[in-house]
Amino acid sequence: MCVNQVGIHTNIIIPVQNNIYNWQHFLNLKEIGKQPSGNYQYLGFGWGDRDFYPTNPSQIQEIVSLGIQALFFSRGSLMRVEGYPEIPQSHDIHCVGVNTSNYLNTVHFIQNSFELTPQGQTILFVRSDESDASYYEAKGHYSLLRNSNNWTAEGLRQANINTPLWAGIPQAVMFHVSRNPN
Repeated sequence: MCVNQVGIHTNIIIPVQNNIYNWQHFLNLKEIGKQPSGNYQYLGFGWGDRDFYPTNPSQIQEIVSLGIQALFFSRGSLMRVEGYPEIPQSHDIHCVGVNTSNYLNTVHFIQNSFELTPQGQTILFVRSDESDASYYEAKGHYSLLRNSNNWTAEGLRQANINTPLWAGIPQAVMFHVSRNPN
């Protein structure tokens, strides 16, 4: 199990399938990304505000405006799922080994973060125009006390990985993960 930092967000990265779990039973990999092939070996999962997360604002006015709205007036959240052909090396990344039970705890945590239809299907919100990612409806509301990095830390705690008590910034998550034994 790996964690990477991309800008102000952290993500949990796990294999599409291994001898413990196959994500193709939960997600349609052909829905992921701008030109989806479904031929991913790893998936990165993140959670964030539905208005801020998929827009990727670049101008300071947009960042401040959407950021304040997300922190104090969130209208809901999204799961970001990005497909990778291999473990990404372009961003800060740390990997740790976990046992089967702890791995499944994190898988269930991630699954339980998705909003599902009555039939148990994920709900696609939008595909990214810029990456191999898609956004899905998620449970919960983003806030100052529960942001994307807090979500990542919660997921890692399910695998008994040491995390900060409050993980408001990505560096706190990455520091703690880097100090976990493999």
